[in-house]
Amino acid sequence: MQVPATVVVNAAGLGSRLGLDRPKALLELEGRPLIAWQLAMLRDVPDVRVVLGYQAAEVADVVFAARPGATVVLNHQYSSTGTAASLMRGALGVSGRVVSLDCDLVVHPADLASFVHADEPVLGVLPVQSNEPVLVRVDGDAPNLVARGFDRERRDGDYEWSGLISFDPRDRALGPTSGHVFQLVAGLLPMRAQVIRAREVDFPDEVAPMTDWIRQLRDEEGLA
Repeated sequence: MQVPATVVVNAAGLGSRLGLDRPKALLELEGRPLIAWQLAMLRDVPDVRVVLGYQAAEVADVVFAARPGATVVLNHQYSSTGTAASLMRGALGVSGRVVSLDCDLVVHPADLASFVHADEPVLGVLPVQSNEPVLVRVDGDAPNLVARGFDRERRDGDYEWSGLISFDPRDRALGPTSGHVFQLVAGLLPMRAQVIRAREVDFPDEVAPMTDWIRQLRDEEGLA
């Protein structure tokens, strides 16, 4: 039986694009912080690590209230490093696979579980929905997609990079940790790509769609 991957939740950033002067992890949606909704979906994952930076103490209080057994990792250089640095701090010492989950992404529980239990590297993609997407060049048709590279120039048939990936953090093809996760993992491509059901929140106009998405998961999937 496949051993579940370690999940690293990247929650160290400032969340400045939301303009709330607090991390996105603390964004209140349907009565609870965003990070609490994520941890609710990860309740069956044995090893969950949350990487904190900005307002770390406040986020840690929410994390431990939602999941007392969670592991918290600090990225003290959160203001000068990208998400890749947080991810690799969280993955330090892991001898198996890691799932990278950004704290602003809420994934359908079934899709998230498929990444946790995947037996090969897999990249999560979405139909383009964000204001400033990183695009993924793919070959094939869903569900048989292969990710070939990342781009900023929109082309017909492109998908959006979701931030979700299952991979081996010991792989020597990984890039530098100074930037974004998509830059870190670009050397692992080509890789199987899976279209996931998810919603991301970076800007104020994305809060309402995220709220509706959480309501849908709560009402249809029993997320609590």
